Amino acid sequence: MTDKEKSLYPFPRRKPDDHSFAVLRSWWQNLESDKGERAALRRAASLTEVMLSPAFHRLLRELRQAGYGISDYRYPKLAAIAGLAARIKGDGGGSLATCMGTPKSAGGKAVVSELRVRRLLACDDIEELYTLLRRALALLDNQANIADLAGTIWNWVPMDEKRPNDPRRQLAYDYYAALPL
Repeated sequence: MTDKEKSLYPFPRRKPDDHSFAVLRSWWQNLESDKGERAALRRAASLTEVMLSPAFHRLLRELRQAGYGISDYRYPKLAAIAGLAARIKGDGGGSLATCMGTPKSAGGKAVVSELRVRRLLACDDIEELYTLLRRALALLDNQANIADLAGTIWNWVPMDEKRPNDPRRQLAYDYYAALPL
């Protein structure tokens, strides 16, 4: 990846080995030692509250020091990533959508209902996306793959801006692949 691409594309979809994810994971692990900051991010009900926290600015600074250019119009997406990452207790597992579609128990229904996933897929507003994903993470016992979560949020665009690698499409494919039909 060239320096120009690096400055334009932190958190690329389906490339969990990108350095931006290592920066995010390091920041997330450091939150473990700062319980106050982690709690403040978890309590943040809006992206504005997240953006006003020192932990958000620390993540922004660390990404910029790593060579990623984050424009101020992208701050809400980075705030959503920071606010949701602070809620995650365990990093790993499959994609976020696969975890949402996995049955609670053998032969049971999906952890996250199909209606909730459809609302998520129809969402264009990043603030609403943040709220919907907070609720979905709670249903997943705050267990999620940080790289997949960050890549999904960073690349989320309004529906009318179709792209071949639209994270909504992949989210739907992964969810329905895991859903017991």
